[in-house]
Amino acid sequence: MLKDNQLLVMKSQSEQAVNSSFFQNLDVCCQLIADMIGEKQIAEWTNGDYINLSRLLARKTKIRLSESTLKRIFGKFKTSERYFPQKATRDALAQFVGYSDWEAFENRDGNKPELDLPKIASRDDMPDLQKKNRAMWLMSSVFLALAFILTLIIMKPTGKQDKLFAGVTLSCLNPTGITPHSAIFKLKSKESLQDSLRNFSIEFGDGRPMKPFLSSMLSHYYQMPGRYYPKLMHKNKAIDTGYVYLQTKGWSVTGTNQFDTVRVYPIATPNITNKQQAIAVSAVDAFKAGVDTLRTFFISFSNIKPTHINGDNYELSFQLHTSENRTGVRCSQIDVNIYGELDQHRFNIFKPECTVWTRYQFSENKKHGEQNDLRAFGHDFTQGGSLTLRVVNKRVSLLINNHEVYATNYNKSIGRVMGINIMFSGIGQFENLLLKDLYTGEKF
Repeated sequence: MLKDNQLLVMKSQSEQAVNSSFFQNLDVCCQLIADMIGEKQIAEWTNGDYINLSRLLARKTKIRLSESTLKRIFGKFKTSERYFPQKATRDALAQFVGYSDWEAFENRDGNKPELDLPKIASRDDMPDLQKKNRAMWLMSSVFLALAFILTLIIMKPTGKQDKLFAGVTLSCLNPTGITPHSAIFKLKSKESLQDSLRNFSIEFGDGRPMKPFLSSMLSHYYQMPGRYYPKLMHKNKAIDTGYVYLQTKGWSVTGTNQFDTVRVYPIATPNITNKQQAIAVSAVDAFKAGVDTLRTFFISFSNIKPTHINGDNYELSFQLHTSENRTGVRCSQIDVNIYGELDQHRFNIFKPECTVWTRYQFSENKKHGEQNDLRAFGHDFTQGGSLTLRVVNKRVSLLINNHEVYATNYNKSIGRVMGINIMFSGIGQFENLLLKDLYTGEKF
């Protein structure tokens, strides 16, 4: 029989072997990420590089990792022992480089880590290896692109896949309510399902990660008021869309902190006596509700109710003030979302120097500042100003201080207006809000 100290030695040796293999895989993953996002060596990364990676990870994987966590993973923070990330973090890193999760990444080559890569702590001598990796990455990308083009030429679409799932639909058993709300979804099929349930998933429409079906029913927890458009996905292709509609009684106010995807904080609704009154809450109100006002935080004002206002012919206008410069508020200003029966109109305004982060959606027409010139959506409202969104027969005009700064079109109707959400980064306020139908004159 082994003595206790012998057992401890064996356990320690086993853990060291496992951790050695894990950290070798982690080094490979980190290097792949570095090659994907830029030319700099990891040892040369600044705080801005980690902030940028945090944003890119959140955008691609819907998982938010703080700069400090990334610095521990990539070896910027020196500690006596290597940082061992939790599973959700490992999965996010793997998904960023094209794998379904961390286990798939570890098994990418028979579970054999690439042992010739140096560890994070010694990356100062990696330039030759980086050049080799970039060349291999480029050659692989060209090969895959050619293979994809050849596949498209040889295998012309026949429409069989669409017909195969024509009778498969997404149903929400309880689509209406208030927040919080546990929506129950059911996958329905007119005939026997032609594929495994695990190949079907739901994109919930609230920014949370997709979930696959393990049985014909699936539940999801919605935390904020609004109208959501969950999509039934089959192998990442949308085949049906449903809705979840969470209404409010007048204006509802909630606070959230950046990178916290779990908690929202209801804030006492301001006492509004007339439509011309400024609608706002103070930092003290937010702090009392539980919002960490020393970090980046957001305040959302929601008024969600059904109307007969035509979502393709309306005008929204209001005056606003955004947060003064403070910790955590450097770029973001305001997000505006008009919910329709079938889809939505949404856009955000950033400060002029930060328009790379702007984006808009007008029904099916979607653009992002990283790929498009959206300088028109850059404006500083810290000293106040006015916003107007005018939609006439599906032609959109954005006016700032009564001057048109951007115009575009869309094709698919969003139906009747079903509510509005205005979100400020930090503390902001708006007043004289008017949302009206341009044909009937009905007001929100």
